Amino acid sequence: MKFYTSKNQKKLGFTLIELLVVIAIIGVLATIILASLNSARAKARDAQRAESIRQVQTALELYYNTNGFYISSPDLILNNALTPALTPTYISKIPLTPSNPGTPYRYYNAAQSPATYYAIYIPYEKKPACYVCGGSICWAGLGWWGVNMC
Repeated sequence: MKFYTSKNQKKLGFTLIELLVVIAIIGVLATIILASLNSARAKARDAQRAESIRQVQTALELYYNTNGFYISSPDLILNNALTPALTPTYISKIPLTPSNPGTPYRYYNAAQSPATYYAIYIPYEKKPACYVCGGSICWAGLGWWGVNMC
């Protein structure tokens, strides 16, 4: 912008309105970019959760092949329920949730011993609900994982 005074002297610069418009445009663009980036991060954490539980499922199946039954535990927190039986023979360590360790994976098994089925609850962020069956029992709900995966 060119501004002239009464003596025809040039003054260079931007007006306050122009600066505010540019700052507002940059703010809107930054908000859009951050929103899409957060969505991609949530999907990546869900993929990490699914892969972690596939590893736990493989370890549980190896345990089943060796012993003829699944682990029966009254503790529903996956790490507490499975660590003594599975580590280090079948898996090096039981995975934790990637973003919020305060919301652990949950392990559910048959009330009878020996256990003939199991299910694992995963607190997904973006993944849709699915039906999961383990053994002869089926659960319907967000995040349940069992012998037959979604």
